[in-house]
Amino acid sequence: MTIYFVHIAGGSLFGALLSWILMLWVRVFVKQVCAAANKGFSNYSVDNKLTNIPDWVIITVLTIVSGVLAFWRQWSPEFFSDIILVTALVGVALIDRKTMLIEGRLIALAITLRLCWLLYFAPQDILNSLSGLLIGAGLLFFVGFMYETFRQRQGLGEGDAAVLGLIGMWVGWQGLGAVLLIAAVTGIIIGGISLLKNREQNQEFFALLQTQIPFAPYLCLAGLTVFLLQETGSQKFVHVFDYFLQIIN
Repeated sequence: MTIYFVHIAGGSLFGALLSWILMLWVRVFVKQVCAAANKGFSNYSVDNKLTNIPDWVIITVLTIVSGVLAFWRQWSPEFFSDIILVTALVGVALIDRKTMLIEGRLIALAITLRLCWLLYFAPQDILNSLSGLLIGAGLLFFVGFMYETFRQRQGLGEGDAAVLGLIGMWVGWQGLGAVLLIAAVTGIIIGGISLLKNREQNQEFFALLQTQIPFAPYLCLAGLTVFLLQETGSQKFVHVFDYFLQIIN
């Protein structure tokens, strides 16, 4: 019983420190964006209620998650891999929600740490992880390029491609289909509700559909969901996209 308490307490302390560093990173990045644009932060926001969540709430949630992960993983090497993914995706989602921008340095750091972890603890998984990185990033980059070519306006940013590549480092190319499916569904539902709540008076519905919304938070949510399902052995749902393609064919 004592060892379990030590795992949880140690994981919580580690998570609290890591989340404090993350929120400091987020604040610095947002200040840099505001200074460079010479305008207020609210001009970038889509949903002010979400972006104004106090820092202590994020820190508390990440502290609890870290404690649970430490208890589950028993401070094994997998714990550190898990916490890197969780911290990076939370940071990416917060920054994109606040500024409509992707923090590439945070993604690069997470990918570098993942590669170092794989080289030391699981070299046999490097090929699958790199495949997930390249296929995930390449897929969304291609979709965004085609959309911009035919519609003459940006649909998906290059940052979204980087986020999916980051997720692919953990879920592999096999989980990318489920990530995109979950992200698209949650984006349509939650993003649609958010747009309707913030709809200006007498704004036409077609004009409302042209409003840009950050897609990275939904990718991050989907990535964490698929990763959790993979780690808990729920492989059938993860491969739902493959089943869907089989039905079409």
